[in-house]
Amino acid sequence: MNASDTRSKKTLEEHISQSLSNKTMDGFLLGNKADPKKHVLLMDEVDGMAGNEDRGGMQELISLIKNTKIPVICMCNDRNSQKIRSLANYCFDLRFQRPRVEQIKGAMMSIAFKEGLKVPPQAMEQIIIGANQDVRQVLHNMCMWTAKEKSLNYDQAKEDAARAQKDVKMGPFEAVRKLLSGAESSKMNVNDKSDMFFCDYSLMPLFVQENYPLVEPGQAHGNAKKTLALVSKAADSICDGDLVEKLIRKGGNWSMLPMQAMLSCVIPSDLMSGRMGQRIEFPQWLGKNSKYGRLDRILQELQSHVRLSTSSSKLSMNLDYVPHLRKVLTRPLMTQESDEISSGVSRVIQVMEDYDLTKEDWDSIIEVAQFEGQRDPVASIPSKVKGAFTRAYNKQSHKTPYAICAAPKKGRRGGTDDSQAMNEEEGEPQGEDNDEDDDDIENSAMIKAAKKPAKAGASGRGKGGKAKEAVAKEATTAKGKGKGKNRK
Repeated sequence: MNASDTRSKKTLEEHISQSLSNKTMDGFLLGNKADPKKHVLLMDEVDGMAGNEDRGGMQELISLIKNTKIPVICMCNDRNSQKIRSLANYCFDLRFQRPRVEQIKGAMMSIAFKEGLKVPPQAMEQIIIGANQDVRQVLHNMCMWTAKEKSLNYDQAKEDAARAQKDVKMGPFEAVRKLLSGAESSKMNVNDKSDMFFCDYSLMPLFVQENYPLVEPGQAHGNAKKTLALVSKAADSICDGDLVEKLIRKGGNWSMLPMQAMLSCVIPSDLMSGRMGQRIEFPQWLGKNSKYGRLDRILQELQSHVRLSTSSSKLSMNLDYVPHLRKVLTRPLMTQESDEISSGVSRVIQVMEDYDLTKEDWDSIIEVAQFEGQRDPVASIPSKVKGAFTRAYNKQSHKTPYAICAAPKKGRRGGTDDSQAMNEEEGEPQGEDNDEDDDDIENSAMIKAAKKPAKAGASGRGKGGKAKEAVAKEATTAKGKGKGKNRK
């Protein structure tokens, strides 16, 4: 089954689940002597299983793999795709690299000889490079360019390959591998390396910065001193590229992108290209920057809450107040003695009252002041002390000089209590109509009221009573009944 087929959960259950336990006619005749390897389920492009058409297909495929009696082969183009991370846990992972030019050239030269084509080896290399090492594209180009003449020289092959170069969509993972791998980088010129930057100019500098220290540069030849010198030069170039990016983002000078490409990708890759591992690391700066933004918002909130007790900025709040507040708010709770628990809890609550802090601020202070390598002080607080602290805090009422935003509560009918109270204040309670409409309904000669038995507990009096009576009277016209004077 390939990507053009519907591979949803229902389809796999109907068509595939029964086939996994089928046997051939030879299997029934030969019994145990039959070869079970003749059946196989091939799922092509499993990274394309997404959307409404293939909903639930990935989980169904995993369940089929658990219970199958025949081999199941799953193929994908993007191994790093988020969609197949769960599937990879139930498969034997085999990765196939793109074939080298030398591997393809031998087979293509053999085909050209059998077809009577005269193509020199140098020309064949240009054809293979122009097709981006795609065997099918190489065969197609050879068939097309030798349709009239059975010979092809080097200059003609190079010119045709440049015109028919295959446009391949490349992601940052593959692009950074081409830049930092010595075998790939040595075959590219400056323009080719610059094109690697433009596959995603916002992420490529981060990928290069994350992965260049993991490469063993070929220029160093294993010398540690030369390696450090190359790393230093590459780091300086990346810093210069960061300054150029700041000018681009701040002033909108997008014409400086080629300069950023040279400083952020081309020069570091030229210095550090060599032997690298199989794994390309994702930039950790993205996660660190997200965490920085969240902690910055927490500090802003803390600084606004303690504004009446302190005269500190957000920076001084982080450096001067938060470390000491963390000690004061946690150390009294680190006790196992029963007589000291109540006194420690009361001291912590008193400090929180003095600085106008809430229970959420207590958690925020613990999180902001926690650095890597330090022990979390909450782990040293016994669970019974945590429970006593929470109960004591919730039992008391705490006044704050700022408003604590809370989500509005929903009423019975889905509306908020605030909107219902607002309508009642305006004199428009729900379920009550105008008195004039009620009078018109009761006094109209065209309407006949039908009596209904009253429900238990419904008196029709009080607030909205007239509206309830009007609703209870089902009116039917004399014309619709076919009776009365109007009929005549």
